[in-house]
Order: sequence, then structure tokens, then C-alpha cells
Amino acid sequence: MAAFLERYRGLIYHCIGHFEQQSSGRDDLYQELVLYILERLDKGSFNPEKGSLGTWLYRVAWCRCVDLKRRERSRRRPQLTIVGDDMPEQVDEHPGPQEEAGTLEVSGYVRQAMCSLEPEQRILLDRRFVQGDTLGKISGDLSISLEQTKYRLRRATISLRKVLLNEYALEEA
Repeated sequence: MAAFLERYRGLIYHCIGHFEQQSSGRDDLYQELVLYILERLDKGSFNPEKGSLGTWLYRVAWCRCVDLKRRERSRRRPQLTIVGDDMPEQVDEHPGPQEEAGTLEVSGYVRQAMCSLEPEQRILLDRRFVQGDTLGKISGDLSISLEQTKYRLRRATISLRKVLLNEYALEEA
């Protein structure tokens, strides 16, 4: 065991160096890795036909370091909540007056821009984004391929974007 640990100590520490900068953390991680590696060896995970022991040890050590660091990072993210007496019991899901006015204004622009598009483009955009139909359903109803549906929907989106940018961005300027 001593010969094994002495021979592969540098290899394991080299791997650890990528994940831990503090010396005490490296020592703790080294102990964790050695125990993990010995457990894996005891279970017969190493297959000499697939590669050398050194390569296998380095790969096992690397993967274990990644797992441990991910677990450590997930513990560090506390869920912050604001504590106060004036917090409402439930969140008001209704938009406020400003959001509602903005939504009405934007939807008016979009409706006007939609009128300037070709009928097929209006139908595609309406079915996909207003009615929420899937691409498969739209392609089946229009008797066109799925690829053609994606292509035409993309073209309709680009046309709508151009109309909105050309017509309404100039008004604001």
C-alpha cells in the first residue's frame, strides 16, 4: 500500500492542483481521492486491457474532483429571501398600469405590422405564436413538410421584424 501511494502520489496531486489551491484543501481532497480510488479498485473497476493504471487513476481522480467541486458549489448557494413585515401573502400576478399600457402599445404595433404581411405569413405567425400550435400540426394542416414550415415561419418572423423596425423605429426617431 505504501509503495502504491508513494508511486502515484504525484499523479493524484497533479490532478488535485487543478481544483484546489489551498494546501489544507489539497490534503483533504487527496485523502478523499485515495479512499475513492481504493474502493473503485476493490470493486474491480480497473480494466488493464483498456489502458494503464496511471491513466485510469488520473481519470478517476479528475472525475471525482469534478463531482466534489460541483457538490461543494451547490451547497454554497443559499436561497435568499427578503424578510419584512410589509411583504404580501401572495404575489400580485396582474400587470400594473405601466406594463398594461406598454403591452397594449406594443400589441398595437404588432397588429399593424401583421396587416402589412402576406396572408400566408400572417397565418403562420398567428398559428404558431397566438394559437400556440406545434410545427408538426401546422405543417400537417397546411400540407407542407416540417422543414418547409420552419423555413416559412422563419421568413415570416424576419419580415415582421423588418416591418416593425422600418416603420416604427423611424417614428420614434
